[in-house]
Amino acid sequence: MNKLTAIDLFCGAGGLHLGFEEAGYDIKLCIDNNDLVEKTHRRNFPNIPIINGDIREVTADQIREYLGEDSLDVVIGGPPCQGFSIFGKRRFVNTQGYDPQKDPRNYLVYQYIRIVKETRPKFFFMENVKGFTNLDNGLFVEKVKKEFEKLGYTNIWCSVVCAADYGVPQERYRMFMIGNRLGIDFVPPEPTHFPIGSGKEPEYCTVGDAIMDLVGHENEIPNHVPLQHKPVVAARYGYVKEGCKLNVDDLPPELAVATRRDSKTGKVANYSHVYKRLDRKKPSTTMVPGHNAFPI
Repeated sequence: MNKLTAIDLFCGAGGLHLGFEEAGYDIKLCIDNNDLVEKTHRRNFPNIPIINGDIREVTADQIREYLGEDSLDVVIGGPPCQGFSIFGKRRFVNTQGYDPQKDPRNYLVYQYIRIVKETRPKFFFMENVKGFTNLDNGLFVEKVKKEFEKLGYTNIWCSVVCAADYGVPQERYRMFMIGNRLGIDFVPPEPTHFPIGSGKEPEYCTVGDAIMDLVGHENEIPNHVPLQHKPVVAARYGYVKEGCKLNVDDLPPELAVATRRDSKTGKVANYSHVYKRLDRKKPSTTMVPGHNAFPI
């Protein structure tokens, strides 16, 4: 029996198609527009072809060259999400003339739809941040669903899913949209884990479950380079209570003085998640990228 086939749009480092590959799919092609993504992909997935280029210029004929005689079972992918995320929206909402329907990053969703239209997979699977469902008070996601329905994908399931419900030690929320043109009603998998204190077992996996075995071995973890904090930063960490953010008022005067040259107050500021300590007895909060977004 032949494997089910898939292509991955906006593939990034490959997290989504890795899951599909482990589920038995034959990943025929990945597409992104980033030299570092391509370098990472070729190292980790040397047997999966990748197109590094503007998706607006990728044609269905190009994709069919990679499919060969095989039909396409599913298109997967997560279009760039900055325009959808709450953080992204807050950054741009105060910009004069900002319109979420005209955010150029949101247009890439329509490139995803175009590829689905031109390749006619049996299914599509799209993931994004949960803010996707709230953009324009929910009108944007409905518009996207209608575009798929015009193409014959009338069986569409769309929901926000929490990774902690399925055994991941992180309360990470993502929107999944799954559709097909075969008349099949998608039935989502039942949660395998339950909130702590809910009375149901098994409970959520916690930070402690996941990483406490690494204590004392921090310099031995592959692909991990511990940060070399300045002494003043490390000292501040000692005042952060487990599961809490830093209360600047708790700091002694010598640690409360700002060390950033761009400080406007002269006092250390606890912005983002820089001075926040995870609780080992709970799942982690959502992990986000960036130098100023690391919890302790």
